[in-house]
Amino acid sequence: MSLHRRLRVLWIFGFWAVIGVGAYVLGVLSTTGQWVEDSALSASRYNTDPPAPLSLVSTPAIAICLVVLGLLALWIHGIARALVVTLVPVVAIVASQLLKSEVLGRPELLSLTAENSFPSGHMTVFTAVVASAIFAVTRHLRAIVALGGAILLGVVSWQLLTYGWHRPSDVLGALAIGVVSFAIVTTLLPLRPARGVWLVRTVSIGLAMVGWITVGAALVLLFLAWRQGSADLMLNAAQFGSIALCALAAHSLLRLAVLARSARE
Repeated sequence: MSLHRRLRVLWIFGFWAVIGVGAYVLGVLSTTGQWVEDSALSASRYNTDPPAPLSLVSTPAIAICLVVLGLLALWIHGIARALVVTLVPVVAIVASQLLKSEVLGRPELLSLTAENSFPSGHMTVFTAVVASAIFAVTRHLRAIVALGGAILLGVVSWQLLTYGWHRPSDVLGALAIGVVSFAIVTTLLPLRPARGVWLVRTVSIGLAMVGWITVGAALVLLFLAWRQGSADLMLNAAQFGSIALCALAAHSLLRLAVLARSARE
């Protein structure tokens, strides 16, 4: 049974690794992908002063949030979980910035010249913080935190696309980094049977259903946008797609947190 639980974690890792790599290859390294994303970007309304929650990101705010979550995890679960909750987000955020600025590039396949923005630093921050919150709280609160986290991530992804801060692949790449980081750590932790309160199961199934149904809606909008040549529909497809993956990311993080056993559980 322990092997079965390990395979679940590896499945989550593999799924999100494919999402992250696929987003970069299809969205950044292909002419078609760049055209689709630039079309969505052209329909956005660029805003340098967005409302919350996007406007809340700052180094002090991130530090305070992680310290609070670390102390909460220390009180509930012990030192090992507190280190996971505080250090893994830092690694994910730093890795995101290094990938964007030093490792990954955006080739000029179209006439439009643009700096590389893959993956989104803001989306990485929110994904890592949501993951930390899910891992920090008690098992009875994980489902509620995961549901709230899915909504928060969906709002942030919508803002990033609507206000023209990022392309869809940037958002998906950031989600992948956040989930993959916690999946890697979960493989190093002792695991337990995925049993939990009924609310965990209900929310987990609900997030998965919402995610995949919204993926279907995004694909329909993408087809209509392509047929009609509509930039607005392309942006709508990107928004629906990013919100769908946010729900699936919250689902994956909830499953990882349920599987990971702390010293006091």
